[in-house]
Amino acid sequence: MATTSTASRTEPPQLQPLAQRLNAWRSARTRGQRIPDELWNAAADLARVHGLSRTSSALKLSYYDLQRRLVAGRRPRRRRLTPAPFVEVAPPALAPELGEVGTVELVQASGARLTLRLPNPSASDLLALVHLFLRHRA
Repeated sequence: MATTSTASRTEPPQLQPLAQRLNAWRSARTRGQRIPDELWNAAADLARVHGLSRTSSALKLSYYDLQRRLVAGRRPRRRRLTPAPFVEVAPPALAPELGEVGTVELVQASGARLTLRLPNPSASDLLALVHLFLRHRA
């Protein structure tokens, strides 16, 4: 049975430029100075492609610090919901003999709102409009 040692494994050439940048930074830094975010972000990008262990050992970075940066980069961003546009439809002119106007207001959990002011609305007309409103997903 053949065994492979990690020392014999060659590192991907894509890691070399960042390894050189990190070495240059390490030689020029003052003691206690933290690695810049730019270098951490580049290392995290490479770790997504080449793997966490391989990247951390090739770049001589802490495995767990790099892992933390990787996980932080994967947080799903919340999609901002844009409010539904307000649309006002002018009602037809009401004849005086029609009487009072009936008002129905519907509000969905998403915040969508439908307000109807109809003269003498019939139940079937209202039911059709309510179904259309509840079925529509913007």
